[in-house]
Amino acid sequence: MKPEENTISEYTEFPGLLRPSNTPDQGDYSVLSLNRRVSEFLSTAFPDPVWVRGEVAQVSKKGGRGHIYFRLAEPSPSENQPLAVIDCALFAGNRPLIAREFARAGKVFDIDEGTSVRVKGRITLWDKGGRYQLIVEMVDPLWTEDARGRKLQELVNQLRKEGILESNSQLPLSPLPLNIGLVTAKGSAAAQDFIRSLEESGYPFRVHVAWSPMQGPDTRNGVISAFNRLLSLRDLDAVVLTRGGGSATDLAWFNDEHIARVISQVPWPVISGIGHETDSTLPDFVSGISLKTPTQCAAFLINSVSDFSQQLDSLAHLLVNSAQKRISRSRHSISSMAQVLARSTLIALRGHGRLLTGSAGMLHRAVQGRLAMRRRELKHSGSSLRRVLTAGYLSNAGRELNYRLSRLRDAAFNGVSRRKLLLQNMEARVSGNDPVRLYRRGWATVTGPGGKPVASIGDTAPDDRIGIKVRDGRIDAVTRGIVPEGNGDNNG
Repeated sequence: MKPEENTISEYTEFPGLLRPSNTPDQGDYSVLSLNRRVSEFLSTAFPDPVWVRGEVAQVSKKGGRGHIYFRLAEPSPSENQPLAVIDCALFAGNRPLIAREFARAGKVFDIDEGTSVRVKGRITLWDKGGRYQLIVEMVDPLWTEDARGRKLQELVNQLRKEGILESNSQLPLSPLPLNIGLVTAKGSAAAQDFIRSLEESGYPFRVHVAWSPMQGPDTRNGVISAFNRLLSLRDLDAVVLTRGGGSATDLAWFNDEHIARVISQVPWPVISGIGHETDSTLPDFVSGISLKTPTQCAAFLINSVSDFSQQLDSLAHLLVNSAQKRISRSRHSISSMAQVLARSTLIALRGHGRLLTGSAGMLHRAVQGRLAMRRRELKHSGSSLRRVLTAGYLSNAGRELNYRLSRLRDAAFNGVSRRKLLLQNMEARVSGNDPVRLYRRGWATVTGPGGKPVASIGDTAPDDRIGIKVRDGRIDAVTRGIVPEGNGDNNG
């Protein structure tokens, strides 16, 4: 028996449901109109945003516009497959608000696979793709749990208890950090950005690069090996550990306590610049200086050198001004001393000239007196000679005459020699007191505070600033001790 064919002659009419028609195009929905009608039903059923909890999966950042697409899954406690999933879209316009909320809570916002989140959004259906999705407007920073974040925080707390976090930060950074070590990936944009920024600064930086993998399982050994290679270099001012941005999974390779312990043991400050503004890794906590990007690391070093250069210029300017003031004061003091010395020299020369003139007159008068006395003696001797000749003592008188003539010549010569020597001594004393000759022989003049000449130990006191004028200049000094004459080496 042939089974009876079931037929449906009519449909109960419900809004939006198809009903039979003899004309195929009357009452039909296009795909787009159907999707829009379903979207209207969803909007009617869920007029307000709803909060949904789940675990982030399959994160995608397509198009370069800042939008984030991901799936929110409800994990299964016993099976590999989740119990349910929903497509989510976080548009770039909503990200700044969410990031601010996370910052207020002391957290860094990121959507990463494996993160448990509580999100608020609107239920929609994308009419062109027919895909049911949740448009995320807010993420709860107080509820969101990140397994990697918890592990990082636990590791940070452990290292803090051991005193490892503070070790590198206690190393002082040179005020002129020009000799730099660099640990980064070979050929990476981070290396190029860092080195180009230093070159463009115009300062004479020297960069010693130790290449290392910056993600993947070789990251730990590569970074530790790079630090060990840099230990062979002397006089490094700092070492920069840097790489560009990446996913949380890529950056998580740096959350290794072995890397942290090596950073705590190296002898120079480490500058950490890993990822972007929102990224945090373990080296950020252990390094003495934590920045976010390779360019920021370079800018930090450039600013340090620039600050030192400006301080040096300021000190040089102050030194020049101080030197000019001192030179001006010294020039005035020397000029005053020169005038005093010139007057004193002129007075001394006049006094010695008068003394020399008087001595020459005395010498002339003494010689004339001696000559007159010798003339009288000669005249008397002549008379005696005549008497001797008359008395017959010619022979003895001749000898006596010769003897007396010899004595007369000797006495006259000795008298003239003594007066000549006295005159020469006086002339030498006058010449020896010439200030120019005295300076050349090592004499000096000393002035105390206010430019007054120091002629006695009573004219100065310990710690007074004194000036010493010598042949070719002036010496500024400080009185360290005063020794009275006759006290030997005892300090005053």
